[in-house]
Parts: sequence; structure tokens; C-alpha cells
Amino acid sequence: MYCNACGKIIADEARYCSHCGILVGVSPIPKKLMRSRADRKIGGVCAGLAHYFELDTSLVRILWFFITLCCGFFPGIVAYILAWIIIPEEPLLLRAPVQQPVAS
Repeated sequence: MYCNACGKIIADEARYCSHCGILVGVSPIPKKLMRSRADRKIGGVCAGLAHYFELDTSLVRILWFFITLCCGFFPGIVAYILAWIIIPEEPLLLRAPVQQPVAS
């Protein structure tokens, strides 16, 4: 087997490349379209689209605005509301409880 990062030969059962230390054999996490919780202005639709397509959030917002202007306000607003309903919201990340040391 070959390392995807450095191209050197590594053992078939290896989890890490012995030359560069990169984790090998793990499939990447598939991208999911989700509305953003942190980078939202109204519903997080434009921020979610920007993260999914790896674009700047401001660029997606400006494009959505100009497309809405060109097509008429009604279709653009209806499309945004439908996307707000259909696209799931990003899951809420909860902190793990902190273990307090036990006094003896």
C-alpha cells in the first residue's frame, strides 16, 4: 500500500505512515448540508450553503440577494423559507461534564 500524502510504500495493515506520520486508511467524513448555528444572520441558510460548497459566507449572501433582486422578491424569499424548513440545523455541541477530583 502507498501513503496518499508522501507516496512511500507502507505495510498493508498500517494505520499511520512510518515516513510522514499521516493517518491512512480512514475514509473521509461525508459533507452534509446543514444550517449554521454560529454564522447565521436570519436562518443560517446562506452560511450553511457557504460551508457546504466551501465558499465565503458573505459571497453567498450577496449572490442570494442579487439573484433574489433579478428574479423578483417573491421567488427568492419563498426559496429561502423553503430552504430554512428543509435543510436541517447543525447539531448543538454540548460540553462534556468536567470530573471534579475526589478529596480523600
